[in-house]
Amino acid sequence: MHDVSIDVPGGRVNVWYRPATGTAPTAVLIHGLSGNSRWWSRVLEHLPPEIGLVVPDVRGRAGSVGAPPPFDLATIADDIARALDQLRVAKAVVAGYSMGAWIAAMFARRHPAMLERLVLVDGGLPIPADPDTDADEAIEAVVGPSLARLDRTFADEQEFLDYWRAHPAFQNHWDDEMAPALTHELAESEDGLRVRANPEAIRVSARQITVDPETNAAAAGLGVRAHLIVAERGTADQPGGMIPIRLAEEAARADEGLTIEYLPAVNHYTLVLGPGAPMVAAAVAGR
Repeated sequence: MHDVSIDVPGGRVNVWYRPATGTAPTAVLIHGLSGNSRWWSRVLEHLPPEIGLVVPDVRGRAGSVGAPPPFDLATIADDIARALDQLRVAKAVVAGYSMGAWIAAMFARRHPAMLERLVLVDGGLPIPADPDTDADEAIEAVVGPSLARLDRTFADEQEFLDYWRAHPAFQNHWDDEMAPALTHELAESEDGLRVRANPEAIRVSARQITVDPETNAAAAGLGVRAHLIVAERGTADQPGGMIPIRLAEEAARADEGLTIEYLPAVNHYTLVLGPGAPMVAAAVAGR
């Protein structure tokens, strides 16, 4: 794996890349709301070594923090298509985790000829809004925890990792192999280490996922083969995942091309950073 720079309108985005061997397929792996390409590190450990990999830091995050607006998910989907073009990949398996699942669904709608197969990892389905909840409050509930670390400086990587160890999703599930996925977002500043992320990019994504009808509907009735993985527990290790199993089952009944897989005993984060990673890798590899 190595980082390559991809030209996009107005700037560049960073892609963690490995070319396919021979006739092996290529997989695109798209990270979540405030994550980065390395959140897929544990999944990569379980993928066949001949599979090609295109793993972007999407606009406004980590290695692509300097990429300019717009930050909407359709633009990010188009960035991925440009990356495939520039890397001379005609068609790929596209997998998206959390926010990345909505981007993957958007990619499937906008660039169907480039899609081999779609994998949605704990995201991508329209989530019904609570009519009693204010839209801005709903967005803040989604984005607030992600933005909290952007306002902080950390003396060193150890302090940063201690911050994550205290997160409810990791308190009872931490292992040191999670560290490289998390520290990729750090950069030196005058007063210590800071997270490389653009708060506006994260807010735009959260607003689209939460209240934008087009984004919410991206994975509905795609007419392509898709596999949805649902975690049992949520972002704070609470019962009930990002995608309620009832909602996933309803979507599968309405779309014969959609299959679902329910993973118990993992939360939204350990799904890719912990014990869920081998199952996610199996779905990406088509096993």
